[in-house]
Amino acid sequence: MAAQRPLRPARPQTSHRPPSPPPYARRHPGSPLIDRGGHRRRRRLHSRRLFGALTVLLVVLSGYLLCRFVFFKKALPVTAPDVSQRTDSSSALHSGPVSDPINPAPSGTDEAYDRAYAIAKTVLLVNFDHPNYAEPTDLVSVTGMLPACVTVNSGATKVTQETAQALSELFRAAEADGITTFILNSAYRDRATQQSFWDNRLKKDPTYGDDVYANPVKTVPATASEHCTGLAVDILCDSVPHGTSDYKDTREAKWLAEHAYQYGFILRYPDDKQSVTGVMFEPWHYRYVGKEAAAAIFESGLCLEEYLALYDLA
Repeated sequence: MAAQRPLRPARPQTSHRPPSPPPYARRHPGSPLIDRGGHRRRRRLHSRRLFGALTVLLVVLSGYLLCRFVFFKKALPVTAPDVSQRTDSSSALHSGPVSDPINPAPSGTDEAYDRAYAIAKTVLLVNFDHPNYAEPTDLVSVTGMLPACVTVNSGATKVTQETAQALSELFRAAEADGITTFILNSAYRDRATQQSFWDNRLKKDPTYGDDVYANPVKTVPATASEHCTGLAVDILCDSVPHGTSDYKDTREAKWLAEHAYQYGFILRYPDDKQSVTGVMFEPWHYRYVGKEAAAAIFESGLCLEEYLALYDLA
């Protein structure tokens, strides 16, 4: 018979059992794990505070520099503009020398200048930099006012009353010189029609007209069109009924270039002024400005922008 293992003595019964260690003691303060986590949090908090401080400093510095530039900048020296061209160009408009062509002499000290300035001030300038939003109020039909030898297209029946009278004089003078083949191709054009021309052009080329002084255009928006004023006309002839470059060599174009100013018209877009007008050479486009202004512009060799700039009107 095998020997029996002696029984282990029973554990004494007691109500004072030692407390077991609380669970998750590693999460209690003082444990190595919580110390490492706190270090990372403190480092992140420090980084945030440092970034915030740098952001505030940058904003304050930017505000200070902006205020200093806007409110405390010193006046910069202004370079005087070159007025030699303006002085030379204005010689035909003055009976005597003007000491300062940029700042006109007081009224009464130069009567010729005062008269020229008064004439220039009546001339309306319409271009990309001087948009026109007004509608002409004195449009009349040229039907029956022009010599029978002049062909009037359907889109050229209306101009302002003063322009119509000047056209009548011009065409009758041409007829007396034996030129009876003019075509009045275009005159007043309503804004919607003119704007549609411009919009259609932009659909084909969205960059069209971005810099008209570097790349002159042929089509302009309604606000920059002289046709919308009732003061501009396109004059062609039987041999060249459309606006093409060979029109300039016709007898009709040469007659206009020589005599139109006598009746108050100027060649609005000359070949050598495209970078000033922003519009391509159009030997058929004439603008009514009045006889005195037309004579002054013709004699000076300037375009309308340059002429009005003599009086700080452009």
